[in-house]
Amino acid sequence: MRAVRLHTFGPAENLVVDEVPDPVPAPGEVLVRVAAAGAHLLDTALRQGLRGPLPEPPRLPTVPGREVAGTVTALGAGVPAHWLGKRVVAHLGLVPGGYAEQAAVPAGRLHEIPGPLGFAQAVAMIGTGRTTLAVLGFAEPGPGDVVIVPGAAGGMGTLLVQYAKHAGATVVGIAGGPARTALVAAGAADLAIDRTRPDWPVEVRAFLDGRAEAAGPGPESGPESGSGAGTEPGADTGPGSESGPGSGAGPGSGSGAGPDARRGGGPEGGPGGGPGTGPDARSGSGPGIAGRRATIVFDGVGGGTARAAVDLLAPGGHHVVFGWFDEGDDVHGGEALTFPASYLTERGIRSEVVLGPRILSRVGGPDPMRTLESRSLRLAAEGRLVPAVQRFPLADAAGAHRAMEARTTVGKVVLEP
Repeated sequence: MRAVRLHTFGPAENLVVDEVPDPVPAPGEVLVRVAAAGAHLLDTALRQGLRGPLPEPPRLPTVPGREVAGTVTALGAGVPAHWLGKRVVAHLGLVPGGYAEQAAVPAGRLHEIPGPLGFAQAVAMIGTGRTTLAVLGFAEPGPGDVVIVPGAAGGMGTLLVQYAKHAGATVVGIAGGPARTALVAAGAADLAIDRTRPDWPVEVRAFLDGRAEAAGPGPESGPESGSGAGTEPGADTGPGSESGPGSGAGPGSGSGAGPDARRGGGPEGGPGGGPGTGPDARSGSGPGIAGRRATIVFDGVGGGTARAAVDLLAPGGHHVVFGWFDEGDDVHGGEALTFPASYLTERGIRSEVVLGPRILSRVGGPDPMRTLESRSLRLAAEGRLVPAVQRFPLADAAGAHRAMEARTTVGKVVLEP
């Protein structure tokens, strides 16, 4: 089979397509013919020899990738026969091997792909979706909220916008560059803002003051009939499924293999209002927003963009940090945006970094990760959350890595053999 392998740490060009022996499933494993493999900014850090959340850098040569979706073609000893031929998706945890035409996967990690959900969408939800639900467990949006989402064109950002809009919140999505901002405008956000415009905070304030054009009321219920993420808050052990070690999904302008961004399909066929008409188009803002300020900032980017968003929070507001990136040339640099306690007290706001094992306790049960994965897949199969996906051929994994590092991707990056 063909697999993308890394023989030497370094630039994206070090990812090469090799012919390697077909994997043989060990006892308790299945063989999956891969139709889609997830790619992450974290993968680009590991490619350079950085450790990330791993105990040590990967041993070389290695086949990167921790998420796969496809069809089960063979069973190892002890695996129930009903898995043969099933459409499945799995997160491989800290064990790589996804950038390949076939992968041996522990049967205990498998989820049967529900309903009409496609392979690429399933891959997006198994990691990115579960982390989105984890983050939402710390700040459940509702009809009274004004939610700001920096990085709104990223894999997690698009899902956070959809979820908040479903829950009845007024949503401001921030992206970098006209192409990514247009994607946000065409989705569920009430206001789409290009962060590269220096006056963007003024535009948000004007919108919330009621001086911006607004349409009719938004939906009255969340993705699960108003239950919100607080009923099953989630968990992840790193800085977000969209992020590398201390790096969130970065903004940029769309490019590469082309986004498959879609509007979420909720109870009435979509998560919010109709498509936008430009980078600052409104897609159906809720009623009574005049004079209001933000109540929640979902921050996966950090830096000046997130700081300006926090400045828009009202007293009692909540800043939720789940990732960051460097606003300069080092895509793996930067740090989480934090504030002195005196500042938070003066402003009357909260700020918390929701990374690491601490969020596992919000889910409960014997396997919190699997609970989140199952719920994420179900919401996608029901059309209540619809991930934006950007596809690259498996053979162009290096191109996918370059695009992620240049912050020019839109939504979840997926490799297809």
